[in-house]
Amino acid sequence: MIHFAGLKAVGESVQKPLEYYDNNVNGTLRLISAMRAANVKNFIFSSSATVYGDQPKIPYVESFRPAHRKALTAKAS
Repeated sequence: MIHFAGLKAVGESVQKPLEYYDNNVNGTLRLISAMRAANVKNFIFSSSATVYGDQPKIPYVESFRPAHRKALTAKAS
C-alpha cells in the first residue's frame, strides 16, 4: 500500500484543526485497519518536510516539533 492521502493546506488546518486531525490521523488508522483485514503487509507512507519543523541543519531529526497544525497531524499519522 502506498499512502499519499491527506489534507495539506496550512491555513485551512488552522481553521479546521479537528477535520485535519480526523482525516490525517484517523484516516491513516482506518487504512492500516483495512490493510490488516486484507492481509496487506507492505506500507509506504509519503508525508511532507514540514513534519520536521524549522531545523537549522541537515540531517533532520525526528524529535523536532512540527511548525504548525497541518505538520503536526502529518507527523502523528
